[in-house]
Amino acid sequence: MGRLGDEPEIRFVVEVCSECLEFVGKMSTNGAFPYMPLVAAFEFGMTCFELYLTYRQKVRFESDKPAQILETVVPADKFIKAQEYGLAKCKFSMISQIVSSSLSLVFQFTFVYPKLWQFSLSVMQYFKPTLSAENEIIRTITFMILSSVLGSLTSLPFGLYQTFVLEQKFGFNRTTLTTYIKDSLMGSALSLVIGVPLITALWYVIDKSGPHLWLYFWLFLSSFSLFMAVLYPSVIAPLFNKFTPLEEGELKAGIDKLASSIGFPLKKLYVMDGSRRSTHSNAYFYGIFTKGIVLFDSLLDQCKGHDDRVLAVLCHELGHWKEGHTRKSLIIGLLHMLFMSGLYGMTASNKDLFVSFGYTSDTPHLIGLMLFSEILGPLDSIVSFAMNWMSRKHEYEADRFAKTLGHSQALGDALVSMHIENLSNMNPDPWYSMYHNSHPTLVERLMALGITPSQIDLKSEKEQDTNGTTAEQQDTESKKDQ
Repeated sequence: MGRLGDEPEIRFVVEVCSECLEFVGKMSTNGAFPYMPLVAAFEFGMTCFELYLTYRQKVRFESDKPAQILETVVPADKFIKAQEYGLAKCKFSMISQIVSSSLSLVFQFTFVYPKLWQFSLSVMQYFKPTLSAENEIIRTITFMILSSVLGSLTSLPFGLYQTFVLEQKFGFNRTTLTTYIKDSLMGSALSLVIGVPLITALWYVIDKSGPHLWLYFWLFLSSFSLFMAVLYPSVIAPLFNKFTPLEEGELKAGIDKLASSIGFPLKKLYVMDGSRRSTHSNAYFYGIFTKGIVLFDSLLDQCKGHDDRVLAVLCHELGHWKEGHTRKSLIIGLLHMLFMSGLYGMTASNKDLFVSFGYTSDTPHLIGLMLFSEILGPLDSIVSFAMNWMSRKHEYEADRFAKTLGHSQALGDALVSMHIENLSNMNPDPWYSMYHNSHPTLVERLMALGITPSQIDLKSEKEQDTNGTTAEQQDTESKKDQ
């Protein structure tokens, strides 16, 4: 293994970060910089660009002919249904993009959030008249709650439509309205439980750090991110899904043997009731210290009678661990946060930034952080594109790892089966894919594996309805379990 700085992905990130830091350093000293109009102009331009890419993908979904390598293995009716599903998602995406971007621009130019900041003072004084503008932490928490409510109200119609109309129409949704409301309330409660201490701690870090803000800010964010990575699988995820140990049998024995053969320290192996909300399938491994594997029950159902496909998918996932992708992603994430902290340290006391966005009376710490995230739009687009490129590179490497262990055919068959069952995009536009996708396309992966997929045994829709559990039944069963 080479030295840390020799990794091409990490070297690339360091070089880009250095150049951007130099640019922002010059920009933050110019004074009276028109931050808000430029952010709005960039957001409008990016919306137009992304709408163009979505339109290109929409045209591809209007075709009824799959790629040549898929013609003999993907049933025509399944391909047409996948195209219809993709087309429906494209249309929905274009509408939601236009509405979301329009609302964002209207909010910026009418200074909705500065007005909400002023209103937050009135709200907290309504409940406790002795409070004043000096109580910045309480006012910030009040503002964040009001902002969250506003954001939830504007996104609620899209969430409801996507879940109960779009996903329902194509047979994926198993979420009841009760479960949807319960998830929303639990998510809001979690946001409060985690968010209030986080906001308070962040305020003190910003307020007390002085010239070393960038360093203490980075240390705090890094520590919190690592803490959440440890906390999520054992505490947060079980609040939303049920995790059951995989039963003893050939599949479990095969997974244990696979993990042992590559030195993966497998401690826990769970099946997650993902089908309670959706029939989309997946599998992943987790853990910084204690390693575990989670299989969606929908994946086991789709690959029933084909344990070799489940093992191949897991071999791919464990390939990410073996190839050091987890370590690289962690290091790059920490470097990215260090870079962000350096930028924030340069802009945190920039009065012009606040004035440009409509905050003319004061410069509250957490509002400054929010505005900092707004002006990062151009950089975020570049970072997102670079991260997708790196992710696709890692996916190829993980596929290659599975291939070296003799799982190439089973992996190819599993990928085709999952694409068919999940109605995934089997006819992607190259520009759309390059910009948006974190995974190579199905055809690209099959060609890299060097295999021709086998004929896939698929359950009929009637069988799926018979074997599957309805959302109402699952909701009742969940209440019995509780």
